[in-house]
Amino acid sequence: MKRFTALILLLCLLLPGSSAVAEEALPEQLALSPGESKSFALPFEGYWESDAPEIAEGEGNIITAHEAGYAILALVSPDGKEWLVEVEVSDDPVPPIIRDAINIAIAEWEEVGEKRLPQDPKGNKYTKWWKYACGWCGAFVSYCLDQAGVPLEPTDTYRKVKPHDGGIPYSLREAAVPKLYTGFENMERLTKIPQPGYLIIFGAKGYYAYVHVGMVTDVIDLGNGMYQVYTVEGNIGGSTVKRFCFLYNANAEKLEQNMSYLPESEWLEPDTYYYEGPRQTKSDGKKYNWYVTTFCQTWY
Repeated sequence: MKRFTALILLLCLLLPGSSAVAEEALPEQLALSPGESKSFALPFEGYWESDAPEIAEGEGNIITAHEAGYAILALVSPDGKEWLVEVEVSDDPVPPIIRDAINIAIAEWEEVGEKRLPQDPKGNKYTKWWKYACGWCGAFVSYCLDQAGVPLEPTDTYRKVKPHDGGIPYSLREAAVPKLYTGFENMERLTKIPQPGYLIIFGAKGYYAYVHVGMVTDVIDLGNGMYQVYTVEGNIGGSTVKRFCFLYNANAEKLEQNMSYLPESEWLEPDTYYYEGPRQTKSDGKKYNWYVTTFCQTWY
């Protein structure tokens, strides 16, 4: 009878729809907001120490943030083993290292000044960083993340990359848009909801789902799934760097219809952003309207 009961309990844990949910493994880096708590599966039993308990502390399997700042927590086992967790607590949900990447991308736009850049590494710092001539929209966003210090998965590991616990800032050193898509898909970091610092992948209706990539710099939530999205993008509009603003509908019935454009009366910074659309890819004498394929979560 006892063996039967144990078997039933095990099946309850394993069956789909069971309320049992595997806890996330304890990360080495963690970003929290003030007042936020998260529970984790611990690598071993022990007690917690914090160098700034007024900012963040641990108890049992729970880490709690109190106020903005930076703290190092140590899980200590009875035999002296330690597991360190760097906890960053911020009122701004965007990690500072991602803010740095956004600011670097904007600074690149200011420096380039929409000057046309060659595809080859001569005269183009982004392809020089990449070390090859390429359509450099992916190299541009990867360069900006790299310059900010965001950890990048090595080139051509996009097929094997695994999910990272804790939503820590992370990306890939890639220039090709499909490789970026595949890498973020394998990391389980694709989303319909935009956030500053996310990569935005565009498709062209009837043409290709991965025609271009840029970086989101700001987002205004308009409600009901509508967002006003601001981006900075390389290798666009004549092989240069530009900034854009448009409307995005996360609840669009058809993916290919999720982009729209602000009326001219709402163009508040026309010297900074391109507002009008539709944005298009031209090929074989045809024009293919763009849409948002997905957003890549460089953090969450």
